[in-house]
Amino acid sequence: MRKQRAIKISVNRGFNLIEILVTMLIMAVGLMGIAALQFKGLQYNHDAYSRSQINFLAYDITDRIRLNRAAASTYVAEAAYTAGTAHTACDNTLGAGKDNDMNCWYDLIDDALPPGAIADITEPVASSGIYQVSIQWTDRGNSTHTINYSFQP
Repeated sequence: MRKQRAIKISVNRGFNLIEILVTMLIMAVGLMGIAALQFKGLQYNHDAYSRSQINFLAYDITDRIRLNRAAASTYVAEAAYTAGTAHTACDNTLGAGKDNDMNCWYDLIDDALPPGAIADITEPVASSGIYQVSIQWTDRGNSTHTINYSFQP
């Protein structure tokens, strides 16, 4: 009987090590999957943040134009602004005028969007009274996105 028992022990020797190695492999694959999922979640979160900032920027300039409704057409005369371009400082006093409104908006664009983003205000159909705010930016994946907002002051 002693011989049989000794043979059984020698046959099972090392089996626990293989089980542990297989378990570690499964855990490693699972943890890699969780890390990739977390990374993608962060990317999507940043994209959502950028889009919410663009909504804020569009509503900000539309509100500024509505406050200065009599001069709404002068906002269209501005050239498209590229984020990171030098401009006059913003004066945060109420009713400072169109030029100040645009400079404050440029400051917000510089703070919220990546360099190279383009913001523009147009009137697609002349004398229609409907204006369009266009904001274009490039995300981290080098994809260019453009969002257009139409409004009537």
